Amino acid sequence: MKVKSIIYMVLALSLCCGCSDWLTVDSKTILSEEDIAKYPELAEAQFLSNYAELRKSIHCIGDGAMSYRQHHLDAFTDDGASNITYENGVMRNNTPGTVFGGVFSQSSGETFEPVWNYKTINIVNKFIATYKNSDNEGVLSTVGEAYFIRAYLYFEMVKRYGGVPLYSSPLDDVSSINNRSTEEKSWDYIKDNLDSALVLLPKVQRIASEDRDRANRYTALALKSRAMLYAGTIAKYGKVSNNSFQGIRKEMAKTYLLEAAKAAKEIVDDGKYALTTEFGDLFNGKDENNNEIIFRFANVAKTGVVVYEDYWYQSYRIKRASYCAFMVPPLDVVEQFETLDGKIQPLDYAASKNNPEDFFANRDKRLDATVIYPGGEFLGERFSIYRKTLVKRTDGTTEEYSYEKSEDWMGAGKVPGHEKYMKSGADGIFLNLSAAGTTNWGFFLKKTLYGVKRLDDYLIQENDQDAVVIRYGEVILNLAEAAVELSTYGVNDYLTVAQVAFDQLRSIHGGLPAKTMDLEVVRHERRIDLMYEGFRYWDLKRWRIGEEKMHNKTLKALYPILHIDETTSPASVYYTLEKVEAPDLATRVKWFEERDYYCPLPLSKSPGIVQNDGWN
Repeated sequence: MKVKSIIYMVLALSLCCGCSDWLTVDSKTILSEEDIAKYPELAEAQFLSNYAELRKSIHCIGDGAMSYRQHHLDAFTDDGASNITYENGVMRNNTPGTVFGGVFSQSSGETFEPVWNYKTINIVNKFIATYKNSDNEGVLSTVGEAYFIRAYLYFEMVKRYGGVPLYSSPLDDVSSINNRSTEEKSWDYIKDNLDSALVLLPKVQRIASEDRDRANRYTALALKSRAMLYAGTIAKYGKVSNNSFQGIRKEMAKTYLLEAAKAAKEIVDDGKYALTTEFGDLFNGKDENNNEIIFRFANVAKTGVVVYEDYWYQSYRIKRASYCAFMVPPLDVVEQFETLDGKIQPLDYAASKNNPEDFFANRDKRLDATVIYPGGEFLGERFSIYRKTLVKRTDGTTEEYSYEKSEDWMGAGKVPGHEKYMKSGADGIFLNLSAAGTTNWGFFLKKTLYGVKRLDDYLIQENDQDAVVIRYGEVILNLAEAAVELSTYGVNDYLTVAQVAFDQLRSIHGGLPAKTMDLEVVRHERRIDLMYEGFRYWDLKRWRIGEEKMHNKTLKALYPILHIDETTSPASVYYTLEKVEAPDLATRVKWFEERDYYCPLPLSKSPGIVQNDGWN
């Protein structure tokens, strides 16, 4: 598929050359009926470049990636912590006015390209208008893909801005994209496009190897379950304002939630997809044809097309160069991984362990797939993370050794009398604000990092790791949440099938026992299973709990302590743990205001458009 996709993209892009205005598409991009009659595959080849355009929007902050330089999407939630101190303008989200304005749209600061997809929508609209009445089955299948892509392009805008301008016809004669529809009509438009896609899409793509790279019926159902879940919860928990450009009527919540549950249940019932027992390998490049993956973006090494930016998030131990480990997990989220008996409880701060990794034993299997913790492993390396060394001498006195800054670490001084040990861990913890690749928090990111092999140069993107966009685990979580929400309206039709699938996910992914679903349980499971895939930020917004979870909240770090006791023979060596406030880094303190439930619209792209409340 990867080679074929590149051929298609080159052909499609060559057909698109000649565009001058940002909305104008040269007429040569639409083939004649005679051309299609003779060579129906040309319509398909012409269309496929739109997948490359779609990837620039999904889960992204900028440049089509989940991260733009150090700005990982989850660094702006309670799941992520900045491991650096600079970029205090855009990154520092403990100050009103500098939180999300310049990050998710061009409004204040003009730092990033906004997600404003009308150029691609114009191309897709022309394709649908031209070929929707074709009598060729293959062409109609591609039209189904076009409806899917149009729905997805709108979904990425509506979840950011609320109501947006809606167009189903070509936009060449439109002078300005500024006539906003209501948010409710915008979600309805997404649903209608997905329903149109479902009429035309096959259950399996004609070329089996392309089935995860292009939309099929289940891909559209999965996106429908996601989009309608968003709409339903926004209707239930939000409020209507700004002339209905923001918010959905509460009486619509049940309708949207039913659509979400029905779409997800069809996927579960049909049994085409299955959960993987090797959860981490879904994301690290080791198992890219796994049957849990419904839709992905394929990557080819050294093309510069990536979604996960290893260059910014690998540790120094792996990368062997600076500018890394920019975002790491905080202690707060690590302690959300359940113990194997199904309890959410803190680490044992009263215990001492011979090995630091023992503090994290007997927890949800997804912890090891998501986080590099003290004593944890990645790419064959074991990570040494501790704040300081306490040596109890034979006379009963205790001496303390540590690195207080990165310069001390570079000197790599050893513990006197115990030269086997560094004063602080080789991977942290000591104050390091220069992005040298150690941790100030006690942990490193693991999920989504390339785990096939260590690369010689992470800057030139040698990894060919695919990006998982939609997977079966999310569909189960969508069904579970929709079923529980519907039960509050007296609709219990989906609870049984959702509970069975939910317990399977907990067992297969996490090694955890069954747990009766309620709203708190399903939201927690969603947080754990989808962590660092780009969902948490949007979930906090659609549940309208951003202020509760993040307003003026200070995250915690973990400081393991190495102990050497010379009063025993031989000297005993063990570790203890301390929970502390992290240094004053860019996102240590989280901040979320009411206006942040919506992103600011890009006024520079659409002069005259009505701005969202609070962003004027």
